Amino acid sequence: MDRGDRGDRGDRCDLLIVAAFAPELAALRDLTGEAAGNEVGGLRIVAKPVGIGLVAAATGTTSRVETYRPRAVVLVGTCGAYPSSGLQINDVVVVRKVSLVEPSVEQGLAAFPEPMSVEIETHAAMRAALSAGGAPSGDVANTLGVTTDDGLAGQLARSSGADVEHLEAYAVGSACAAVNVPFAAVLGVANDVGSRGREQWRAGHVLAGRAVARLVSHWLHAGAAGVPHRP
Repeated sequence: MDRGDRGDRGDRCDLLIVAAFAPELAALRDLTGEAAGNEVGGLRIVAKPVGIGLVAAATGTTSRVETYRPRAVVLVGTCGAYPSSGLQINDVVVVRKVSLVEPSVEQGLAAFPEPMSVEIETHAAMRAALSAGGAPSGDVANTLGVTTDDGLAGQLARSSGADVEHLEAYAVGSACAAVNVPFAAVLGVANDVGSRGREQWRAGHVLAGRAVARLVSHWLHAGAAGVPHRP
């Protein structure tokens, strides 16, 4: 492990920026670096991947938060837009709410246990600041797998009320909520959810990621409004 993974007191940062995997941080790499101590807008920034999929992202986020003890966490990455959302490829969405979505539950064939948490809201002040430049807010359906059927995509959009689909947002948000760390998310639309989604994502995820990086970079250089002070 490098120094940034030992959790020394000097590794503490103000803002932890995470993504499912390293390529989704590429456009921010020069800005944030790969270790604690890089300052942007007066904040110490760390950018790290946390893992692909619900389980990996939950454990990865928990580990990163324990190491860096940030004032807040911002998830960046790409997503698919549901057909009814009105969103276009390369649009940037500032996340309002994340719901855990399972197709069999949405179809009435299964049910989540009643005590189970299935919905998380992002931090209102950070969300408002990130949206100040005109990026729309939207709700996320966090599914276990990528939806590849057009009919199912339409059904999930209607039943969940979500605008976009993502595989890690709920995991990151729940890991932050467990230790009372404010959480926000900014996602770039790389594809339409459905049968063409994977092909579109492969062709467009780099550009969508750059659009996210531009918005987050502007927010950081302006002082990262909404990030709470340490207690």
